[in-house]
Amino acid sequence: MTEIRNSCGKLLCRVDAKTKVVEIVIKGQKTLIQFLDNEVKITNVCEIV
Repeated sequence: MTEIRNSCGKLLCRVDAKTKVVEIVIKGQKTLIQFLDNEVKITNVCEIV
């Protein structure tokens, strides 16, 4: 996955172009956004750190 960072160097999200997935983690909550042919699939996961 490719890391996307803002101008301050803080990690915003990770992107996988091959599987068309964007992964965002904020305060232990992971959100996966997957772009399919004619829809967008969103999955929320509570990570235990």
